[in-house]
Amino acid sequence: MPINRINNRLEDLFTVLFYCTCLQDSGRGVLFKPNERICINQERGALLTQLACLNDEITALDVRTYKVPPQLELKIRFALEKLEETNF
Repeated sequence: MPINRINNRLEDLFTVLFYCTCLQDSGRGVLFKPNERICINQERGALLTQLACLNDEITALDVRTYKVPPQLELKIRFALEKLEETNF
């Protein structure tokens, strides 16, 4: 995967997690359940290993692959659309 796609995905995942935290901190509930947040962070970790490999920091054997489940991906996409609409 190209570096720009990895960075864009990392940014999207960070944004939805940050928004979820903001909602929780303001007492308005949560966007993602704890297990969903774990899945999102698992994908973030896998993407970071891909970046590390592209930067010759680790070998290809050390790269992890993980993608959130399809149902969670839909939830992430929906959240990103709503955030874009509200200029979050």
